[in-house]
Amino acid sequence: MPPTPKSDLPLHHALIAYFWAPWHLRRIPGTGPEGRRARAVWCRDHCATLAGRWILFGFALWMIQISPLGFLFAVGGWPLLGLFFLVAFMVGIGHLAAQLVAQKKVGPPKIDPPVDRDED
Repeated sequence: MPPTPKSDLPLHHALIAYFWAPWHLRRIPGTGPEGRRARAVWCRDHCATLAGRWILFGFALWMIQISPLGFLFAVGGWPLLGLFFLVAFMVGIGHLAAQLVAQKKVGPPKIDPPVDRDED
């Protein structure tokens, strides 16, 4: 995927890129087996980070909901941020599942051999 400077992205694209793996996967060229493999490698390497962002976002929503300010986000007895927490948590788990499936398809990442260091 060609590097895109962040200054060229509008705000909504930057937010989508920060949270959604499909946005990145659509930008990887190729429709054949090599394109599918490139997408799987990217997902193996990055989907866990995106999942962590979603889970932390959901946790922040939950903390706000159970704080003393939580009553501001309750409509008709329904805790709105608590419901959004569930959605964010499920999307995070979905990204983790995608990372596991991609790792099963392309294997674990290659690890560089250890390098001797000088103790100078």
